[in-house]
Amino acid sequence: MKWFEGSIPEAIALAKSKQQLFLVFIEGNDELSKAMGTTYEDAAVSSKLQSSQCVAIKLQAGSEPCQQFSQIYPVVVVPSSFFIGCNGIPLEVIAGSVEPPELLNRIDKLFQEPSCVGDNGSLPAEVGLDPAPSALQAETVPSTEATLPDAPSLEEKVERAKRLVEERRLQKIKEEEEAVRQSEMERRRVARELQMAQQSREEQQRREWARQRAQEKEEERRHRERIQAQIAQDRADRAEKYQKEKAQEEQRKRERETQRLLEQQQRAAQEAAARSQVSRIQFRLPDGSSATHTFDADSTLQDLHNYVVETVQPSFSNFTLSTTFPRREFTQEQYMSSLRELELAPSAVILVVPVSTPSVVVPAAVSKSGASLMNLLWSLLTPFGVIWSLFMGLIFGSPDPPVSAADSTSGPSAQRNDQASFGSQEQQSQGGARRRHAAAQPQGEGVYQREGNVYRFSNQRFSDEDDDTNTWNGNSTQQM
Repeated sequence: MKWFEGSIPEAIALAKSKQQLFLVFIEGNDELSKAMGTTYEDAAVSSKLQSSQCVAIKLQAGSEPCQQFSQIYPVVVVPSSFFIGCNGIPLEVIAGSVEPPELLNRIDKLFQEPSCVGDNGSLPAEVGLDPAPSALQAETVPSTEATLPDAPSLEEKVERAKRLVEERRLQKIKEEEEAVRQSEMERRRVARELQMAQQSREEQQRREWARQRAQEKEEERRHRERIQAQIAQDRADRAEKYQKEKAQEEQRKRERETQRLLEQQQRAAQEAAARSQVSRIQFRLPDGSSATHTFDADSTLQDLHNYVVETVQPSFSNFTLSTTFPRREFTQEQYMSSLRELELAPSAVILVVPVSTPSVVVPAAVSKSGASLMNLLWSLLTPFGVIWSLFMGLIFGSPDPPVSAADSTSGPSAQRNDQASFGSQEQQSQGGARRRHAAAQPQGEGVYQREGNVYRFSNQRFSDEDDDTNTWNGNSTQQM
């Protein structure tokens, strides 16, 4: 758009001289002014105004020329466009901003009106500040008065312009109110959405925090359970280790105590054997009978074997000698050892165990295994032999035990010693029964005693007096 660069009086003089339409555009710094300026810069609008021989001038709102112009033509709205005819009457006032097509339509309507240009038309001289155009004003007054009957008066034009401006202002106010209302509604909607989004985010954060807190509590609980389980396991391990160490220590103590007792017993037995000059031996036969004899401590085991063969005279010829505690079975190599060396002094119990085959010279390992087998067989048959002996005793009576010449000539003290000198097993198995029934059983009775309908077995060769006078050493053997 090509705007007039001079002042308002110069523009009025140019429009007057060329009988052209006078356009005054008052712009501000708002968006509407910029939009209206863009409309004037449109190629179609600019071409239309230039082809129509229109003098256009642009004034800045608030400037001095604008204030001078507003004294004649009130400026109500910024931006405003005043289309003034040759007679000085505003033909069209556009308040605000319009689109280029609408502006083109209004320009076309203006040029179709007959009052757009005229021969005697004039513009008001009061617009200019220069006193030079006074003659022009004088010349144009008659012409204006002559055209009043044909055209609307200035007051009507101004009133019409005011109505248009007021309508535009009211429309603008409504538009602004609607815009404010829409803006408020949009603000409320955005605020509501923001609030809902914030609430949703806070709710999500609370749920996430609750989930994390629950997860942390679960992890703490599992960690605490693992710690407690580890502590319990450590306590159990320590307790088990302590109990094991305690049991091992107690076992070692018991072993040491047992070893010490065994050593004491062996030492006592060895000392007793070394001090003793005699050895009192009790021989036990499979039928339950027994014989006791006192030997010299330096006598050999062969002397005991010969004594059994010559004096005891068992019903079998082949037999072996053994002890019950400790469990030993004497071999042919030990027959030449003394009783002191074999720890049979000062007293011992010898079992006379028969063998089914004659003794032959065999290797030591074979002899030991055969003797062990015979001992096992004899231990199985011994109960039956004892039962058979008891049964025969019930029917035929108990035979007198064999007594050697040495025992018969040893006097009453020897008899008491013979009756009192027995091994630990005989004392343990028969001592209690003899004590219980010694008072009820008179001397010289048989092997059983009747008390009502009850028959009790007894042994007339033993008495409680012998038990009271006997003494025992540490290895459960009787001391004479």
